[in-house]
Amino acid sequence: MSNRSKTVFIVHGEHASPEDHWFAWLAQQVEAMQGVAKLVFLPDADAPEFDLWQQALDMQMTGLNEHSIVVAHSLGCLAVAHYLSQHLNHQKIEALICVAGFKSVPPHKPELNSFIQQATLQSRVLHRQIAHRIALFSNNDSVVPPPLALQFGHFMNAQLLEVKQAGHFTQQDGFSEFALLQQILQPLMLSV
Repeated sequence: MSNRSKTVFIVHGEHASPEDHWFAWLAQQVEAMQGVAKLVFLPDADAPEFDLWQQALDMQMTGLNEHSIVVAHSLGCLAVAHYLSQHLNHQKIEALICVAGFKSVPPHKPELNSFIQQATLQSRVLHRQIAHRIALFSNNDSVVPPPLALQFGHFMNAQLLEVKQAGHFTQQDGFSEFALLQQILQPLMLSV
């Protein structure tokens, strides 16, 4: 067992901040598992701008290495997948866990069109450089319909996990804590 602690970057999505939903709770769980949690702040989350989000990721997701795990929610998944596509050519990371991720415009979100068009995802880089790729989706997500989340998961060649009746995995859906994510992280935190 190596004593290198794992760093978990937790990335929020649109209309959210690091204090919302299950993000701060997850950070506490990571620290309880002897890891380092980094809550990433993305500016202007009510009107996301692609370049600003990429700059924010660039400033905060420093020191990515094979002990790094990234957990992202909703639009944060797309922003992170683009970022990692550009930055992992010569670096592997442990895991990318996407919750309600998507890469096509959701039906009620035409305002995200330009953000989504700017994202360039390199499936080859994501497959080769990320040891574990996991996509969680809900069967009753009103923001990201299951087919969009599945399309994203298939693109990443991720392990797909359906969570019944979880909505969009927000506080309003009952997700101020997210026990399943903790269970998924546990073996990753312990692996050498």
